[in-house]
Amino acid sequence: MNPDLDVQGRRGEWPVPGDNATDRARKVAHMYRARLRALDPAACDQADAVAVNFGETWVTPTVATVEDTDAVTTAEAAALVNVSEDVIRQWACTPHPDDPARPLLPRFGWRGKARTYLAKDVRDAAATVIQAKHRKAQLTRSS
Repeated sequence: MNPDLDVQGRRGEWPVPGDNATDRARKVAHMYRARLRALDPAACDQADAVAVNFGETWVTPTVATVEDTDAVTTAEAAALVNVSEDVIRQWACTPHPDDPARPLLPRFGWRGKARTYLAKDVRDAAATVIQAKHRKAQLTRSS
């Protein structure tokens, strides 16, 4: 279950303001999938198989096998936290909200021509962004 979708804001207001249309669609799909899995695991497996056959592998959950100390490329970082590569690049150029002297996502190095980041830093950046969205949503609701 996605706890973000269980947060009830104002009528018609999406609970995570920074999500784009793809983020929203995927979160809704994951919510439906989780509920289907709870009610009918066999039907969920069948639906997963159809989605995967069409190349939509994002539908099924995966086990993260990336260690915090692993260097990941921009594409791998994006897949790790389910955002676009452009978002990863933006995070690398965005000041950290708690310490503007450092970036939200520090660059680590290179793998060939691909920029790399530490997996822990990618996860931390994603958590920081999510926390900021929740704080902003709470402030908006209270005003």
